Amino acid sequence: MNSVVPPSGHPLRYLARHGWWVGGGVLCLVGTNLMAQAIPWAVKQTIEGIEHGDGSHIRMLTLVILGLALGQALIRIPSRILIFNAARQAEYRLRAMLFACLCQADRGFYRRFRVGDLMSRLTSDLTSVRALYGPGVLHVANTLFAYAVALPLMTRIDPGLTLWALLPYSLLLLGARSFARGIHNRSQQMQVCLADMTSNVQEDLAGIREVKLHNAESLRAEHFARASGDYLHQAMRLANWRAGLIPFVGLGSGASLVIVLWIGGSKVIAGTLSLGDLVAINLYVGMLAWPTMSIGWILSLWQRGIASWHRLLEIAAADGPLRVDHQAQPTGAAAPPTIELRDLSVSIDQRRVLDRIQLTIPAGTLCAVVGRVGSGKTTLVEAIARLLEVPAATLFIDGADVTTMSVERVRSLMAYAPQTAFLFSATVRDNVAYGLPASITDENQREERIRWAVQIAGLGPDLDRFPGGLDTLVGERGISLSGGQRQRIALARALVADRPVLLLDDSLSSVDADTERQILERLMSSTPGGSSSGALEDRTVILVSHRLSALQHAHQVLVLDRGAVAQIGSHAELLARSDGIYASLYRQQLLLHQLDSGDPV
Repeated sequence: MNSVVPPSGHPLRYLARHGWWVGGGVLCLVGTNLMAQAIPWAVKQTIEGIEHGDGSHIRMLTLVILGLALGQALIRIPSRILIFNAARQAEYRLRAMLFACLCQADRGFYRRFRVGDLMSRLTSDLTSVRALYGPGVLHVANTLFAYAVALPLMTRIDPGLTLWALLPYSLLLLGARSFARGIHNRSQQMQVCLADMTSNVQEDLAGIREVKLHNAESLRAEHFARASGDYLHQAMRLANWRAGLIPFVGLGSGASLVIVLWIGGSKVIAGTLSLGDLVAINLYVGMLAWPTMSIGWILSLWQRGIASWHRLLEIAAADGPLRVDHQAQPTGAAAPPTIELRDLSVSIDQRRVLDRIQLTIPAGTLCAVVGRVGSGKTTLVEAIARLLEVPAATLFIDGADVTTMSVERVRSLMAYAPQTAFLFSATVRDNVAYGLPASITDENQREERIRWAVQIAGLGPDLDRFPGGLDTLVGERGISLSGGQRQRIALARALVADRPVLLLDDSLSSVDADTERQILERLMSSTPGGSSSGALEDRTVILVSHRLSALQHAHQVLVLDRGAVAQIGSHAELLARSDGIYASLYRQQLLLHQLDSGDPV
């Protein structure tokens, strides 16, 4: 994971990183406008030549007009290529930076932002920003240069007529401000509705099995129809504002042309303005018609792009990305480390989840974490794995404060198997191999490591029943497998990494008690090389389990209650404290087991 410099400030500052391309495109636009605005002047000279009967002069000017038109067309092509390519490059770099921000964000960030909303921001909002960078910048520059070249030439012909011709445009700009404000507000509301609709689709597709099991197809379809209707409503409101803007600008352009014909025609009749001058000014007004009309489109692109830019900044500026110090030195060889927690407290959404945890886990030992639902077990494991931010000087690995180490270094020591296993839409082999170290390139060694992890995780009998063995496709999110099979594949993925710290967050909750006991026994007595001795000394293991009978071999057991340490000791020591939480939980589980098995209580 590389260091991320998130986007900030004004969006055009970000486009300035591609200044050479944009500058080249702008220079081409200057040349295009110079040639385009020279054509009316050449037409003026041609009409004057007709009035004087100068045939050779007319032929020469005709060729000049043809050459200007051809040159204008040829130069316009690279202007668009350069500016649009700069916009694409800026979009590419912006998307990569935003995705890196998403990768570095902590779990709290994903509690505040839904996946569908993030997908909408990285697709629809990015497209709007790219439109601002490309067509937006192109037409702004083109409009400015068109006026910058045409106005001096029009003023040279007749300053008074030029002022009359531009009078409607000044009134036009005042009205355009109201349109711009309305477009900006409607654009923001439409993007919010689009994010809600996208989130609904993503959640329904991800949970399609639950939707079908509960016969909720009609209910979810109605929910989507409402979200889609809200989006349609906001999109129509935006379309109405945009539809009104273009005719409004066109009205001003038409009014300008009428004024020129009325006042300029009167001057031609009075003999104070030549016919060539009137035709030239008419051509200039006509050539300024599209740049003027494009002001409406520019305002629309600008307002949508700015609204989308601020939505993207919410991702980059969201409170919660983990602190990273890339100058910190690694701790050394990947030996099993000692993990120490000193008054560790973690708050999520302003709620204290862990409260001043004091704990030392010696290198090469097994520490079990138990507690009732909501006691903070998963939060503790996520904090140790640096999936959550922790305060400085509260979490140490081999004496080093983890907040002074890079996130990459800390996580390179951790192999994590969560309770809710996520599988990729690939084969069993690919899902397990996802955890393989990049340093293992030999195919035989990779295969040996995968098969070892699969056997330790207890997947051997299941693979014999799979149609393709390790090459069996598991489907999206492992939909074709049982919960226990998904958990064991995720466990094999963690084991195949062979890292010095193994975090098991209730990762065998979906298998039966006997299978869990067998897996833990194999885990404690086997290494990737096949040795059956000294395996535990190669790892520091933190095991979260709701089955207390599986914790007999733990060196110490941490009992959490409402985020605080309630008890610490070995399995036997905690059972001896009959009035403690651990002994109470053990008696409850023993009673449930006897009831399930039919044994007398």
